Amino acid sequence: MNLVEMSDLLGIRFIGENQVISNLAYDSREIEPGGVFFAIKGQDQDGHEYIEKAIQNGAIAIVGEEDLTFDIPYFQVFNTKKALAVVSNEYYQTPSKDINLVGVIGTNGKTTITYLIQHVFECLGVDSGLIGTNGSWVGQKKKATHTTPMSLDLNDLLKEGVKHNLPYLVMEVSSHGIKENRVDQIQFDRLIFTNITPEHLDYHKTFEDYLFTKMRPFIQLSDYQEDKVAIINCDDEHADYFIGATNGRILTYGCKPHADLFAKDIVYTLERTEFSLYVKGEFVKRMSIPLFGKYNVYNALSVLAYFYSLGYDPLKIVSFIENVSSIEGRFEYLKTQDGVTVVIDYAHNPDAIFQVLTCLNVIATGQIITVLGAGGNRDKAKRKIMGKHATRLSDHVFFTSDNPRNEDPLSIIYDLLSGTSSVNYTVIVDRAKAIEAAIKKAKPNDLVVVLGKGHEKTQNINGKIVPFNDKIVVEEVIRKRGI
Repeated sequence: MNLVEMSDLLGIRFIGENQVISNLAYDSREIEPGGVFFAIKGQDQDGHEYIEKAIQNGAIAIVGEEDLTFDIPYFQVFNTKKALAVVSNEYYQTPSKDINLVGVIGTNGKTTITYLIQHVFECLGVDSGLIGTNGSWVGQKKKATHTTPMSLDLNDLLKEGVKHNLPYLVMEVSSHGIKENRVDQIQFDRLIFTNITPEHLDYHKTFEDYLFTKMRPFIQLSDYQEDKVAIINCDDEHADYFIGATNGRILTYGCKPHADLFAKDIVYTLERTEFSLYVKGEFVKRMSIPLFGKYNVYNALSVLAYFYSLGYDPLKIVSFIENVSSIEGRFEYLKTQDGVTVVIDYAHNPDAIFQVLTCLNVIATGQIITVLGAGGNRDKAKRKIMGKHATRLSDHVFFTSDNPRNEDPLSIIYDLLSGTSSVNYTVIVDRAKAIEAAIKKAKPNDLVVVLGKGHEKTQNINGKIVPFNDKIVVEEVIRKRGI
């Protein structure tokens, strides 16, 4: 790609010396001689402040939003993030059209579903890639910086997948990723809708904006080829919006008989969940999956629906899901010698907390003791609902810290407490001490539920990243107490 070709993509007339572009970057440190720098305004930093550094590093052109003048070509655009998506897609030769790409969209379940899909592909002996919360596996493992990478990084990953001849790639698609144009120009083969409940309203401001943002890829799905499929949880109260948003083929799943794939007669324990699977109204099999709760029934159904849309026999796919190993940070549990079960789960929004604790209440034979915090500098409105669910569905709650970032942990806990009039709680700001106190309080047959961080291995405290792992803390407490 050269500067003239880029200017054509941006709809900006270019007059000057045409040069070949060596690389694209939104981080001035990554500019190579002959590169183009995209000055992006983020939450914490403004790329326009780093333009001079990019020029020093060899940039031959700048794309930005502000009215500026430089000695090298400067392309002023309305939205730099959108411009980056358009240019990077062409720079990497529209890689999404050369790979079967499934995007998983919704408030909850994205990580579990993408993990299950990749697991099934492995069982089938089919190569696949994954992009999501826990990192990316496209040729090689890479640490995740965002659930959905920036458009430049995403197209780079997709191109890597094409280079490695991956026939399939599954990715989590976050609302931030959609809103910030990271998936613009991306051609999905399949889209899976899980569910939608209020979340990230500090960013989206309204639930309506959050909902419409999630719908955008479904609207665009039919812009490409007719064989695209939208796989939709029709039990969700907002399902009709997603069904109506696309002209693509619709395949539904749920726990009601009108769904194309549905589950019936659900029974679960800590170790497994059983249900009867029906496809197009016909009984297929009584399934037993090593995953807990009704919400994982929906996750399993979405995966079955996805492979059904690809032409696979559901009975074959069932056997693979039934043998999946546990997912890090998703309902991991440890049992002590004296009969206490400690559950570690990523649930960090009101709906996820409600689902986990509701299901646990069905099977609990002792008390439920919950450890819960809330992230700082994030959606404050959800905190009181989280606190309400936790105190209502637990016998006792230890409110604590969870990535407070630049907020006062006690202020966050106060917000959590504002949603409840109960007194069945204790406040311990130090998360490790809160976990230890919860386990110490538990008696045989009790459940200790540590929520919020799951797979995360750090804490963000006053802007500093410090090592912290819920599972390691739990294991250490159990070891010290000899239980």
